[in-house]
Order: sequence, then structure tokens, then C-alpha cells
Amino acid sequence: MLGFALYVLAVHQDCPNQADGCTGTAKERSSAAVARARTVRFDQPWDSVREEIVSACGLRVQQSTSHCFNDWNHVDCCAMATGNTHRTNEESKVVGMHRTNFLGTHIVDASLPEHGEGGSWCTCHMSSPDDVCHKQFGARTAFKLTWCKGSRVAALLDDYGNVLASGKPTGLRDDGSDVPAYGGASARRDSWRVLDESRNQSWAVRWRASCDQVLQLGTVASSQGQEATSVDHDEL
Repeated sequence: MLGFALYVLAVHQDCPNQADGCTGTAKERSSAAVARARTVRFDQPWDSVREEIVSACGLRVQQSTSHCFNDWNHVDCCAMATGNTHRTNEESKVVGMHRTNFLGTHIVDASLPEHGEGGSWCTCHMSSPDDVCHKQFGARTAFKLTWCKGSRVAALLDDYGNVLASGKPTGLRDDGSDVPAYGGASARRDSWRVLDESRNQSWAVRWRASCDQVLQLGTVASSQGQEATSVDHDEL
């Protein structure tokens, strides 16, 4: 019986409550984002880390993306098929989001074409996993910037809970209150709360377990004076 319970916990829908799954995912573009996310160097100044994350997502570092991965909410790298870039929230009705939430023109302008067909955006993870990427764009998140347990330790996680990269960015202030730029410590706490208090407990368990790994690895690396390394797993 225990084995069955663990199996049920491990299985999850790509797009919760979406009958056709994540068919809106730009697969080549998403794969490119995952590959580049693995190269992000977290143990450096936050501004540099964020720019690497933005670029990894397939976005230009410019004014329209200055909020990307820089607050509590815009932390999902979403790579959506060309036909889905102009979708709005009128049909998906993501809880907490603007009724329209039209992002199409920004997506087209900021997306780097060399990353593949389709577009990219730093979508809101509010109500995750019933969020903008999964519901409005019908796509799987390539990766999510996660502030583990609201701490200064960050990780990039894919939808399966794989840790793509992790580390502790530095800020201009010693206490890290300016990381991320919009909200600092409160943004980190609020961002984690979305995941920790998610109504979808199977996903919440996955996020917690991934961050437990990241934090444990960080503790071991600190005590040994070495860098922590990421560990991949197919599913939790």
C-alpha cells in the first residue's frame, strides 16, 4: 500500500486542469532554456545572476524585461508555441491575475529568435501550478526561480523538480535586502509562500523536497569549503 501511495504522489499532470496537457509548449525553445539554465552562475552579484537567467529564458535584457525574475511573482520561464503567444487570461481565468493580461506584443519584442520557434516570457507564478504559463499559455515552465524557504539561497527548478542550478547571489547590501531588486527579503518570503501554500499538495511536496536538497547541499558544501553541485531526478 505504501508503494502505491508513493507512486500516486510521483505522478502529476503536465498542466493541471488542462484537458490537452501542455501542448502549447515550444519544445525546442523550452529545451534550450533548460540547457542554458544549467549554466547560470548563482554565486555572483545579483544583477549579473538575473541577466544570465533572463538570457537563459530566451529573452533580451532590456527595459521591458527589467522586472523579470526580479520580484516575488515574475519567476517562471515560460516558452510557448507561436500560436499561443497572444493568448489572454479571459478564457484561462488564472486566479489573482488581470482579466485580460495581454502579453503578446511584449513576448514578440523581447524573445530571442535564435532560441527556437515560439516566444518566451517571465510569467507570474501566482496560484502555481494553476498559473499563467500552464493555464493562459498551455505550456510547461522551462524553469522556475525559487527562493528556497524564503532564504537567500536560490534555485532554478523545472516542472519535474529537477534542480538545474543553485547558489547564493550577493547584493550591494551585506544583509541581502536588495536581492531581488523589487522587494528584497519580503519578495523572497512571498515567492516561497506561493509554493509552500499551494492548493496542489503534490506539487508543493515536490518544491519542498527539491529545496531541501539544495539547502542540504549548500550546508555540506559550506562546511567542507566546496561548491555544492546540483542533483537531478526524474520525478519526486
